[in-house]
Amino acid sequence: MTSNTGFDVPAPATGPDVWYAADYETDSSWLHRLTDADIAEIEAAMAHAIGTGKPVIEMTRADFPLPTLATKIDAIVREVEEGRGFALLRGIRLPDYSHQEASVLFWGVGQYIGEPISQNPQGALLHTIEDLGNDYDGNNVRGHSSNRRLRPHVDPCDIVGLFCIHPAMTGGVSTIASASAIHNEILKTRPELLERLYRGYRIDYAGKGPSDAPNLTSPLRIPVYSNVDGRLTCYYNAKQVERGAKKTGDLYDALDNDAIMALEELSERPDLQFNMGFQTGDIQLLNNYTILHSRTDYEDWPDPARKRRLLRLWLNTPTARALLPEVADRLGTGPRGGVNPYLA
Repeated sequence: MTSNTGFDVPAPATGPDVWYAADYETDSSWLHRLTDADIAEIEAAMAHAIGTGKPVIEMTRADFPLPTLATKIDAIVREVEEGRGFALLRGIRLPDYSHQEASVLFWGVGQYIGEPISQNPQGALLHTIEDLGNDYDGNNVRGHSSNRRLRPHVDPCDIVGLFCIHPAMTGGVSTIASASAIHNEILKTRPELLERLYRGYRIDYAGKGPSDAPNLTSPLRIPVYSNVDGRLTCYYNAKQVERGAKKTGDLYDALDNDAIMALEELSERPDLQFNMGFQTGDIQLLNNYTILHSRTDYEDWPDPARKRRLLRLWLNTPTARALLPEVADRLGTGPRGGVNPYLA
């Protein structure tokens, strides 16, 4: 169907990545509990990797051998890339490990998922997520460095992995929603918004672009929704769109605001939002093309040693979907490029 403006209104999205919260109220197939044998294999691989004497980020898949568990991880990655879009691994006995061992463990498992890419101007491939007391509303301040609620968004990689070292005293709940189900809700209720979302916006690089210029934005519009080879892809960060409009002076009218806010409001609607509370040792994997993720605000424990802390990997996978060129170059650092490490 074509609208009166010439926009080809898309058909509803279909497939396993279209889901609602009720679908997983009793279905825990997304939760993968590691067995004692799995843990023993991980611990043996961790000891082997540490024994190489290499820095963590120089360790390869060969340094972290998982002869049996590798097959299970491959199946989980397929589930994240081609299925519901999310998974959580549980059962790692994290209190038994040092910080170095935890870092080696997460990095080693990550080698079976994809290739880590840079997450900040310092070139960090394995990044610590914690409250640094930063002002979430400040220019180029990244939300993960505060304890504030994070608005629904995606990260600029194929799969994001989070390893919970310490959960918060209160709050800090990970919340996710299906971008495809949200697309279908907009199609049903306000299809005129999809024209703006498929057209896209010039986004604020928010300190993640090719240089340290404070007002740097994408030169091209990056579609919020796009379709390549019949696969619906979402690239969404409301804060970056809103700040991009201010920095570029591009027209951003009431319909644009409605379009951008529709995703935020729908992703937090109870029937669409699924909560995943973290436990110590959990590894969460999310598909950044089909899942919007956010986090509730939180309060840390008074003891600094118990501060909420996660390790994060941004991973590109060899089997990832095809993307529009402007979506692939969302940071201005080349197709599927990470943050330019200009401060490394």
